[in-house]
Amino acid sequence: MYNQAVTFADDNHYTQIKARALTGLAELYREQQEFETAFSYNSKAIVLLDKIGAKCDLAEAYYQLGLTYQKMEELENSKENFDKAIRLFREIEAPKQIEKVRRAKENGGSNQIE
Repeated sequence: MYNQAVTFADDNHYTQIKARALTGLAELYREQQEFETAFSYNSKAIVLLDKIGAKCDLAEAYYQLGLTYQKMEELENSKENFDKAIRLFREIEAPKQIEKVRRAKENGGSNQIE
């Protein structure tokens, strides 16, 4: 489903939709312990979202990347990405999202799929 969304978004130049689908793929691959593939999809999404300035989706992508690093036990990289997500969520005044990231940061990410 996500792959179809990526193809559709590519064909129709829907950058933000493509990035969301890439973030979804990253989440699925992380849950399957395929961290390098997850990292690749997440990184592509971040580049696209940063380019178009979609702060909410960019923050979510950093959050998802933080969760991937956390599962890989790369805690410094995880913290760095969680902090980027928190900063962006603050900019758009999203307190519930900030709390979600803080909980993941503090408890090892047990609330990963939301």
